[in-house]
Amino acid sequence: MSISLFIDRISNGVATLVYGDGEFTADVPARFLPNGAHEGDYISASFTLDREKKKRATDEIASLMDELEK
Repeated sequence: MSISLFIDRISNGVATLVYGDGEFTADVPARFLPNGAHEGDYISASFTLDREKKKRATDEIASLMDELEK
């Protein structure tokens, strides 16, 4: 799934991105933007699940809980 985001402004290293007609806004570090992106540009963003990272985090939490129980 990919969504289109409008770069509303960039100030002090922070970019404000807008989705739709202002349904959602997000401030992100400007360094996350593609090279050459400027205010007024549209960018595409996609989201994917990272099941392996979730498993590693869950395993780490379980290990820490075991440590605390000792």
